[in-house]
Amino acid sequence: MKVAVIMGSSSDWKIMQESCNMLDYFEIPYEKQVVS
Repeated sequence: MKVAVIMGSSSDWKIMQESCNMLDYFEIPYEKQVVS
């Protein structure tokens, strides 16, 4: 199972990056996608 990190625009990455850092820290697989 993977976690989906979905952003409305690439400018949201500044905020969502911390979430992805935590997922990396806990070795939780995820995929990130920009959907606008």
